[in-house]
Amino acid sequence: MEEQNKNEEVKVEIEEKSEEEKAENTETQEEHNQEQKEQTKEDLEQKVQQLEEKLKRTEEQAKKISALYQTLQQDFERFRVRTIKEKEEAKDEGLLKVVKGLLDIIDNFEKAIESAKVSDDISALAKGVQMIHYQLVKFLQDNGIQEIIAEGEFDPNLHEVLDTYKTNEYKPNQIVKVLQKGYIYKGKVIRPAKVVVAVPVEEEEREDIT
Repeated sequence: MEEQNKNEEVKVEIEEKSEEEKAENTETQEEHNQEQKEQTKEDLEQKVQQLEEKLKRTEEQAKKISALYQTLQQDFERFRVRTIKEKEEAKDEGLLKVVKGLLDIIDNFEKAIESAKVSDDISALAKGVQMIHYQLVKFLQDNGIQEIIAEGEFDPNLHEVLDTYKTNEYKPNQIVKVLQKGYIYKGKVIRPAKVVVAVPVEEEEREDIT
């Protein structure tokens, strides 16, 4: 009986000890869970702070890029306006240069006209007109305008056929006569040369150029 009582006391002690250990384990687990929660909260707060700092840097970069873009837009607009102005000025300068050259030629024409009024010397008048013609042709050449060579075979890029001439003295499609001179400027045709070209005929059909 006494031994049985001792066994029960031991059993009770073991149970009480087990309950205490269980309580301690529970408390330890709760403390651990609390620590984990606090750590997780700290981690989240740290991540939030990092994201906020990154967002702030991104916003600052965006502002800089926006300011740079606006500056580039303004610079481009100024460049565009300046370019248009420079083109207009260059165009005006070129036009004034041409006008100035033509004015000199007009002056010589007026002198020739005045001379013709007071003189009957036809040869002097003809010589004056020839000099003016030479001056005008040279002026065109100095400004890049060249006469189109209208010789040899017909070239549709440079010549315009106004008539044909039946003959065997020239090869077919050869230029026989120039009716109006053509001119070219920097490789671009201003006016094609208007020409007569040869077409083959029988001997009895040959005719002269009028």
